Amino acid sequence: MVLTRSSPAASKAADIAVPSSSIRMKSHPSPGAPSPGAPAPSASRIQTRSSPNIAAAGPSHKMPISMKMNDGSVVDKVLEFEEEEHYHKIWFYGKPALISGGLVAINLVKKFLTPTQKSKFRSTSFGHFLDFEPLVFSGQLVHCMLLKEVFHLNPNEMMFKVHETLLKFSISDFALITGLNCAEYPSFCNVDGIPKQLPFGSSWLCGKYFPGKSSIYRGDLYDFLDQNQVKDDTDAIKLVLIFIVDYILLSKKDNKLVDKYLWHMVDSLDMFGSFPWGRKSFFLTLEYLKKALKGKQTDSQQDVIHYELFGFPTAFQIWIYECFISLPKTVISYNGPKIPRICSWSKAFKSKFFSLNEKFFDCEEVC
Repeated sequence: MVLTRSSPAASKAADIAVPSSSIRMKSHPSPGAPSPGAPAPSASRIQTRSSPNIAAAGPSHKMPISMKMNDGSVVDKVLEFEEEEHYHKIWFYGKPALISGGLVAINLVKKFLTPTQKSKFRSTSFGHFLDFEPLVFSGQLVHCMLLKEVFHLNPNEMMFKVHETLLKFSISDFALITGLNCAEYPSFCNVDGIPKQLPFGSSWLCGKYFPGKSSIYRGDLYDFLDQNQVKDDTDAIKLVLIFIVDYILLSKKDNKLVDKYLWHMVDSLDMFGSFPWGRKSFFLTLEYLKKALKGKQTDSQQDVIHYELFGFPTAFQIWIYECFISLPKTVISYNGPKIPRICSWSKAFKSKFFSLNEKFFDCEEVC
């Protein structure tokens, strides 16, 4: 019997440090059915989970690892595993922190923009963000799902196994949930989605509203939107576009600077609007989901592991909601099928680890 992280009875095991060159796992999100009493799902909400009710294990693979023994020594071994085997063997508490961003920041955007500016903003590629509900980030829900991660060879997905159902979170699911452009990067960008050539000096927009500063911290931009209003409609929209990308989609710590290339790119609204920000946000989100629990295993089930999630993990939270057949109103409210799918969910509530684990992740009737 394989003991997964979610199994309270899991025995203590040696601390396994997996090298960064090891296999990375990803998976496609699969939408589930709405909560009880909700209308029947539309065609766009048909379940797309792959390989439910798996009859046989996946192919065997080998991976070199370093194992820390009880006496402190380190032993190099080769780990042989099945592709659908759980990645984390030890069940433990975790407390992920959402850094800065999240949909709560949408309230600031709505406060900053005037009615006229909101109307104009809706014509941009981020106009549907005004319809997003300010969902509370459910760290325990995310942690429970991360405990269900399984080995998977596709580096552009994460795969999870809840009971006998495989769930995959991928960029296509991210696009369906967020409504963002997730296409390939344009030719003027490098593989990380950053323009290869940028003008020298500060952007005129930055110089106009932050005079005397060549670099702007994310917290400074937040405070500006919170304490000011801009009469020029175009300038107001550009400031909000930078805020959404840097503070919500590419969230990181407040003491980080707003990327300079954003100030230059927004000078051209057409270029900024056609850029695949969804792709950039997805891979940043995926990067931190993948390494969230790596190297953070604990021998004690009483210890709480703290870690941070960057990017837009709220989209991953929405994907989890859609993976379950039934979710009570004490966890989330379903508002009926909408496009993008993130608009279908509102009034998320914080839940305790034990409650989520027992009612959903260890209950065979909900997935």
